[in-house]
Amino acid sequence: MMLLKNILWSIAGSLIAIAIRLISPVRRYKIGRLPSHEIGHYATNVEVYLCEKDAQVNGQNKKSIDIWYRNPTSGVSNQQLDKMWARTIRISNSPVVRYADAISRRLPGGARFSLTHHDRDAYALFDKTPPHLSFTSEEILEGEKFLDSVRTQPDQKFICLAVRDSSYKRAQFEDRDIAKDDYRNNDIHNYQEVAEQLAKDGYLVFRMGAKVERPFVTNSPQVIDYASNGMRSEFLDIYLGANCELFISSVLGIDSIPEIFRRPRVLTNYIPIGNFGKYGPRDLVIPKQYWLNSESRFLRFSEIVASTNGLGSCTSSYEYETAGIKLVENTPTEILQATRELLDRHHGAFVQSEQDHQLISKFWSNYYRLEPAPIRSAVSGQEPNIGIQFLRDNLHWVN
Repeated sequence: MMLLKNILWSIAGSLIAIAIRLISPVRRYKIGRLPSHEIGHYATNVEVYLCEKDAQVNGQNKKSIDIWYRNPTSGVSNQQLDKMWARTIRISNSPVVRYADAISRRLPGGARFSLTHHDRDAYALFDKTPPHLSFTSEEILEGEKFLDSVRTQPDQKFICLAVRDSSYKRAQFEDRDIAKDDYRNNDIHNYQEVAEQLAKDGYLVFRMGAKVERPFVTNSPQVIDYASNGMRSEFLDIYLGANCELFISSVLGIDSIPEIFRRPRVLTNYIPIGNFGKYGPRDLVIPKQYWLNSESRFLRFSEIVASTNGLGSCTSSYEYETAGIKLVENTPTEILQATRELLDRHHGAFVQSEQDHQLISKFWSNYYRLEPAPIRSAVSGQEPNIGIQFLRDNLHWVN
């Protein structure tokens, strides 16, 4: 029976692939698979695609009729996000659409009729367009009802915090060598100082995460371990990320939610360095440190640039070990300083000196000399902020 269905779907898919070519002079159809199995890509890739389509850049046609389908071999990463995209774009549940896409890509001119997407706002469109997703009035009521249940004062602002640890994606990739990705993991304890200080400043702080290695223990009732205390839901993952005052992250999928809703982010312990240019002016980034074991010191940025093993773009723990590099996490003080700086920037209270400007210029001068070539925006002046106090205290990043 399944074999017969596959044959029928293949026939129907072939007819659709041919039909969209025949009618293309009158109406352009495109078909593509959603990256629905990973929340980061499901959020950012689709939002970037829609922004580029609106702006008609990167080869996108505003008038094309797009038909999407979900990844057939994996589950949906977040049902609330999926529900919201289904209100915004055409998503088909028919396997015929999947077959039509697979066949169309193999026919001549397949790229013209296929949806392609990526996870970088290379044309700085997020600053020019509003988010494509929105909450219904019922969803807003639900979200605010939850917030009112934990707020200690009306309209209390809140900040989200997400830290990647060894449990991240472990269940999703049971057969994967998880140790390869250890270079991206971080200690939640190093974020206690910033969380408790923000609580003293009057904010609620939510520790986010679907699966975390251990609870987040703090001395403040204003710091809520949402990831571990039973409050978490897929709806609140999206609502909190979309409405927070600021999102502190060690770079993982959930921080794409504040990105597509145009919320500022502090990206801590960032690595690899060559990906800094992926982010924009709403973000502030501080990198992990490269400790050279043989000489017991931090590598200078110029040494990373001069390295012959592409240290600026390594994406495996084993590569750093082979190079004799130990990666050192940001200190609690560095994380707090970076967060305060972005809050000041967000509220228009940050003042940058000429010396600070020179430090930033030196950092980016090194960055654009990296090999392999680092990520850079297609629009000049769209780099993320680099933590000023971090550069002042770590001059090896400008030498």
